[in-house]
Amino acid sequence: MSKENVETVRRLFEAVERRDLAGVLAAYDPEIVIREADSLPYGGVYQGYEGAANHGSGYVAAWGKLQTSTEQKMDAEFLDAGDCVVVIWRQRAAKNDGEKFDAPAVSVYKMRDGKIIESQMFHADTAAVLRFLESGK
Repeated sequence: MSKENVETVRRLFEAVERRDLAGVLAAYDPEIVIREADSLPYGGVYQGYEGAANHGSGYVAAWGKLQTSTEQKMDAEFLDAGDCVVVIWRQRAAKNDGEKFDAPAVSVYKMRDGKIIESQMFHADTAAVLRFLESGK
């Protein structure tokens, strides 16, 4: 099952990079719980497919205008942890004035029957993320 879990999370990341909501939702269990730092514009706890769609739209609203397809690439590294998959990835963006953002993040995905049941993202510096997003308004 571990290999299947890693592949599910890999497909999730590919869907996020393509901004493919159907692909994102396909990786999730119907009872998905997503957690992001409350300080982020799309932060909070999201539950179920509707919550996952709301999380996705909030993420795209915050980052979409700051990312070309190049910045959408997360260079994810997937680590098998049995019933969990840990992903080390990069959050990237660029503004029209040339200012760039590139910082590490880690996500932990709890799995059940080959689907993601819980998702939590950890940015290395949420204050830096917030400063970058707020200065882009």
